[in-house]
Amino acid sequence: MALLYLVSNGEVSAISPPTAGLPSALRMLTIQDPSIPMPGKCHIDRCAVEILIQVAESLDYQSLCSLARVSKRYPEAAQDVLYRFVDLRPAEEDLEAVYVYNGCPNKSAIAMFLRTIQQKPHLATKVRDLWFMPQSKPVLYPELFYVTAPFVPQSMRFGVRRYKVEEKKLACKLLSCLTELRSLTITALDEYLCNCEFGCYDISNSRRDKGVFERLPMRLEKLTNLPCFWKLTSIYVSHGKLDWAIATLPTLHTLCIGTGADVKVPSPYAEAANITTLIIEVEDGTHENCFLEAITILDHLPNVHTLTLGSYLSNGGDHRFPRSGEDHFGGTDLGNTGSFPFHIVQTLLDHGRSIENLIFTYSEPVRFGDTTTVRLDVREFEQLRRIQIAECGLVDSHDFQRLAGSGPSQLLPRRIRTLVITHPRSPGPDDGDRKSKLASWLKELTKTDFPDLERVEVVCWVGYGDGVGFKQRLEQSAEVRFLETIGVAVVVRKE
Repeated sequence: MALLYLVSNGEVSAISPPTAGLPSALRMLTIQDPSIPMPGKCHIDRCAVEILIQVAESLDYQSLCSLARVSKRYPEAAQDVLYRFVDLRPAEEDLEAVYVYNGCPNKSAIAMFLRTIQQKPHLATKVRDLWFMPQSKPVLYPELFYVTAPFVPQSMRFGVRRYKVEEKKLACKLLSCLTELRSLTITALDEYLCNCEFGCYDISNSRRDKGVFERLPMRLEKLTNLPCFWKLTSIYVSHGKLDWAIATLPTLHTLCIGTGADVKVPSPYAEAANITTLIIEVEDGTHENCFLEAITILDHLPNVHTLTLGSYLSNGGDHRFPRSGEDHFGGTDLGNTGSFPFHIVQTLLDHGRSIENLIFTYSEPVRFGDTTTVRLDVREFEQLRRIQIAECGLVDSHDFQRLAGSGPSQLLPRRIRTLVITHPRSPGPDDGDRKSKLASWLKELTKTDFPDLERVEVVCWVGYGDGVGFKQRLEQSAEVRFLETIGVAVVVRKE
């Protein structure tokens, strides 16, 4: 093998030592050029931690756990992602056959996680998003031979493997450790547990009137002074009453409530001017009476500019709120636009005159009702600037027939700037002349009717607009070319 050597005059000469092997050759080349990789050496160690974190963000949970154990180099990147989101929600199956010690469950995710961050305090600073719901029952705190936590009695700090402790006390201790928290979700995996914990099944009002944080064994004034609430930007509550002291935190701007939750407002004149985004989580078949609390809440949120009506917002595929398992009317409501009472939307907008962005989200593919004839009519709400809704909720019926009075100019506000259409219908190969109806209503979005219109987005979902050639046909359609000629940007994308 010919090797390159630098001679004294700077020129490069080539010689072939008869005994030179590949390893020795690479070592010689490395002396001349340190960027040449050496065999057996992992050069990912040269990467910055920020690069490793980006790699870790693309891994699943099991891969992250493995990466954290590879060497001393990787735990910082893996743990930064692994502990960013922590789900400690209790589920009914966690309590089955575990009452084996004086009637106390020996399984508590809150207790186990608290033990982890007490042993490794730096992990607590990585938590940004916490999902939990501490229960009123005592639990068993496991294997604490060396515990020095203040809530553990002095006589129990040594030689005791398990002891009874109120889970809500552990929750207060946990919250006091999380100094970088940004988002907090209060719920369980099971709706039955939520209803039991928040007294929804209690005949008396004593339990139901208590706020979510009033149930913790710490005064509300002291609780709100914990560092975990100093940077909190969003809170999600599926059941119970959210305490007004939490709703008015100056850093909080996003409030999400389920139809089983509301806000404990202290007076008719109280206002939470900090909230700019309100999310109302509803499921299929939700009765319109469930929106009464949300309508009342809007009277106290003068600066809300984004209202989202949706179901089961998810993070990484996990539903944030539990499903009830009950479809009240056997079918199609918000998530499917079939029989959703759009007059409730009008009432919500009446009480939230600051709302500019109206969003409908869907946890499952939209089911089209053949008899659906009601469409969203918000033309009178001139403050709306952006609307996101399924196509069938705006213009067409299940069989691609235009309904009377369903044109955009008859339903949308004049000052709208952005229209986002989700779940567009993609006619199949057997639909015949229906192909000509593909988004034909887009040409009705004229500057005469909507002088401020700037952007139209069509978002294709699985089963809706994701067919072969749909995106290309739509982008090349006469309707899209017409919108572009009048200065309206059209974007077709898939999710």
